[in-house]
Amino acid sequence: MRGGTFGGVPFHITEMVDKEKIKQWWQVFVGEGELVEIRILGRFQYSGYFKSPENLADAIEPYTEMPDEQIYFTINKINEACYGRQQCEKIIKSPKTTTTDNDIISRKFVLLDFDPKRAAGVNASEAEFELAHKKAQEVFKFLKGHGFEDPVICVSGNGWHAQYKVDLPNTDEVTETLKRFLQALGLLFSDDSVEVDEKVFNPGRICKLYSTTAKKGANLPERPWRVSQITYVPKELKCTPLEKFRAIADMLPKETQNAAYTHNGHGRDFNLDAFLSQHNVKYKKVKVSNGVKYILEHCFFDENHKGKDAVLFQYDNGAICYVCLHQSCKNHTWRDVRLLLDPHAYDNEQHQSRQLYGRYGGYPPRQEYKIKEANPELGEKWLCLSNIQKIDLSQIESVKTGFTELDRLIVGLNMSEVTLLSGSNASGKSAWLNSLLLNIVNQGYKIALWSGELRADILKAWIQMVAAGKENLLRSQFAEDKFYVPNEIGERIDRWLDGKFFLYNNEYGNTWQQIFHDMDELLKIGVKVFALDNLFSLDIDLFGGDKNNKQKELILEIKDFAKKNQVHIILVAHPRKVTTFLRKNDISGTSDLTNAVDDVFIIHRVNQDFIRTGAEFYSAKVINQFSSCGNVIEVAKNRMYGVVDALIGLQYEKESRRFKNEEYERIFYGWEQMPAQQEYQQPRVPYNEPQELTNDFFTQDDNVPY
Repeated sequence: MRGGTFGGVPFHITEMVDKEKIKQWWQVFVGEGELVEIRILGRFQYSGYFKSPENLADAIEPYTEMPDEQIYFTINKINEACYGRQQCEKIIKSPKTTTTDNDIISRKFVLLDFDPKRAAGVNASEAEFELAHKKAQEVFKFLKGHGFEDPVICVSGNGWHAQYKVDLPNTDEVTETLKRFLQALGLLFSDDSVEVDEKVFNPGRICKLYSTTAKKGANLPERPWRVSQITYVPKELKCTPLEKFRAIADMLPKETQNAAYTHNGHGRDFNLDAFLSQHNVKYKKVKVSNGVKYILEHCFFDENHKGKDAVLFQYDNGAICYVCLHQSCKNHTWRDVRLLLDPHAYDNEQHQSRQLYGRYGGYPPRQEYKIKEANPELGEKWLCLSNIQKIDLSQIESVKTGFTELDRLIVGLNMSEVTLLSGSNASGKSAWLNSLLLNIVNQGYKIALWSGELRADILKAWIQMVAAGKENLLRSQFAEDKFYVPNEIGERIDRWLDGKFFLYNNEYGNTWQQIFHDMDELLKIGVKVFALDNLFSLDIDLFGGDKNNKQKELILEIKDFAKKNQVHIILVAHPRKVTTFLRKNDISGTSDLTNAVDDVFIIHRVNQDFIRTGAEFYSAKVINQFSSCGNVIEVAKNRMYGVVDALIGLQYEKESRRFKNEEYERIFYGWEQMPAQQEYQQPRVPYNEPQELTNDFFTQDDNVPY
């Protein structure tokens, strides 16, 4: 055993796992009966899921002696289903799956990580370690003054952690708030010596397992390995509400302005140093990771706001923002500062608006890409094939379309992917989508449909007709070729689809941000397939740039949503008006649309136009094979298996608006086998309140947590 003190905190290096410290850590961060993942990173990746602290301590012991391996844990509540993975109650090498953001049920802690700046791949010196200590104290006092509860305070090894207890759902809204919260702290407190890590906001975040050793580089006397440890736990560990985090996040300017401007007809970058000196403004200049911070002697708008309360920040791309920590000054911006010191700065507003952006119009500055350095959580930058886990394509979660030949060609619709569906007017694309969605529900999946062009009551009637089939329809007394669903059948179909088929209420508008938010809500009750019909009915004006740029941003958002949440999204898009055989290049919008999606399907109606134009593209022999079909679905693109230009004949049952594989195929949907009454209940997510901690290990002066 080797040891010493750093910053007044004792440390020791041991080759054995301290099982008592593991139990104390478990009591604070995990809890009785809860699940945690242990991740070990170094030359290789290892992982294990545990509900037993004793098993965990025994399992990690062999890895504590390895010079390159460091041990981490997940700080938030994990979906119980993850316990069934192959690394249950044991550590395995190169696991197939580890905890992702989507596996997190709720947030238990918000991590603040204070890391001293130093050369890459080395441990912190005593002086650097103490600088991180002082920065942690500074932020602690600031947050305490803004109503935050006391955190759990820990030595990370080379710096310090403050873990704030929370009880928050894992939603995009919470994630965005915490992201901006950390960015605000970084803006206010990061300097050229210590950085407040702004990247630790993701739900699946892992953190150093306290009581294990941090091994950044060589174990030198001047830069030693240190044991991470818990140094303080409040007697009553209380949750800080989201509103407190949001209040700090709101200190981050939502809009910054480009520092480039035109002066006397000559464009040049704005020299902030010269501007402040010209107006006798006193400041301290500090270089930080993404720009330069100007710590002012006092606020421009209230001289009583002194110390480090007011700062100007100039980003590397030239954008400037102003922040004062006091509530009375929260709405003041860089523009207000400019006008206060130079009342004529914006006299030529129309000309300057070409270079200014934010709420004053114009174009934003070009974002400068920040190079990502090697990160053990991400793995090696360049991978050897032997280090990549082989994927079994048969294990990819996918859902069958219910159309036999289509499923044979593409296997199914894969989760995390996006499908684009198109077809000419009256080709049957929306009717085919209705059949597809019912086929998916019939497999036990939950689906959601946004239709920006149809009334809910009409769409319900059509869905019921597809589900009923012509055998269960009655002929209308008003028209011989029209049919309807009897009430008793309709009620059974409704009960079958309740809790499985969700239709968006168009009264809430058609902006993409609203739809995106509401889709996120449906994830919580297990919806796995989303359909948007029609894509171009969505309001995307909140995106920046011209029409093509807006569409590009939209499709990238959709792709990211599907991948992050492991769902499948179906987009319906209209084509341009063409007189030739419809191709994927004829689909309206930017080319990024068809390039970005994983599948492109085109619905063709078999008529004289299809036979004539199809023969010009394929051949008369190929096209004539489908003359007895009602419709043809074309696979114009399939990324997974490389299927292109594949035609599949379908039969259309006009009485029910149902698409089938064969004319005489009899499809039995779930409503025909269901019991008389079926009730749907939304699942509850239990939460265990934190227990009171009485162990002497945690007993310290409440007034001096550090």
